Amino acid sequence: MKKISIVIGLYNSERTIEAVLKEIDSAFAQSEAYCYEVVLVDDHSPDGVYPLVKSLAEQDPRIKVIHLAKNAGQTNAVIEGYRYATGEFVVEMDDDLQMPAYEILHMLQVLEEGNYDVVFAKYPEQKESAFRLFGSKVNNKMTEIMLGKPKHIRVNSFFVMRKFIKDGIIKYANNYPYMYGIIFALTKNVANVEVEHRARTNGKSNYTLKKLLGLWMNGFLNYSVQPLRLAAYLGVGITVISFLVAIALVIERLIFPPRALGWTSLMVVILFFSGVQLLSIGLVGEYIGRLFISASGLPRATVKETVNIDSEESQNG
Repeated sequence: MKKISIVIGLYNSERTIEAVLKEIDSAFAQSEAYCYEVVLVDDHSPDGVYPLVKSLAEQDPRIKVIHLAKNAGQTNAVIEGYRYATGEFVVEMDDDLQMPAYEILHMLQVLEEGNYDVVFAKYPEQKESAFRLFGSKVNNKMTEIMLGKPKHIRVNSFFVMRKFIKDGIIKYANNYPYMYGIIFALTKNVANVEVEHRARTNGKSNYTLKKLLGLWMNGFLNYSVQPLRLAAYLGVGITVISFLVAIALVIERLIFPPRALGWTSLMVVILFFSGVQLLSIGLVGEYIGRLFISASGLPRATVKETVNIDSEESQNG
């Protein structure tokens, strides 16, 4: 039987994770082709999810638990979980019951039959708030423009991948990881499978506007120099326009008598050019700052405690 590792980041999921685990077990109970393990990463959740999953893991050796010393964010948490995943295939899914576990077998079938490297879930109807739907659209458009994602592919946090993709992800050393950026740097051999997306049954999304902006910034800056090129193109464009305006003003001065220039228009021009300069300097500074932090070697996540993980597995990847 082929082994599947299912990695789930935990945050405010005390009320849902037990049902998620039961659904996973039910989905694989009738499968003769696959066995599974679940790697649960407690991202220093403020609720009581860690004692709960620790107790469940002590009763079921297929459940591995990683307890982080501080909140590291969803992407860093699941990447830490990948280090302990030993399956031939790796699944990432959320902890909120919106992603049906029974769809995993369908996604695995498509991945193997199509010889794909990664298969993402695609929701015909995504049952989220307008805010999250907008965030998903921005995320998909950004990965298309900045990372070369095929236009017909939709990305989200429910996907199946081969082990070599997982191994490539955990080698990523930058302190600002963007999962889809890493995946599309490793492969373009990806596909979608339409799956059901359930309505949220408990609480609300953990992604605030601040977290979404941080996620977009990681994708915007970490995997492309296009922002710097855009700033350069903008600078060239403004220089050309300024040169043409200067010529027009000289011609006007030669043809027409001198007249007083408007203070308001002058201030608008000065403020505009100042904004462009500050934006360009800020972009350069952000790149340099990220390089500095990544070069410092600071860990993205720190494991405080594990359950059902031996020392050999901790060296995986």
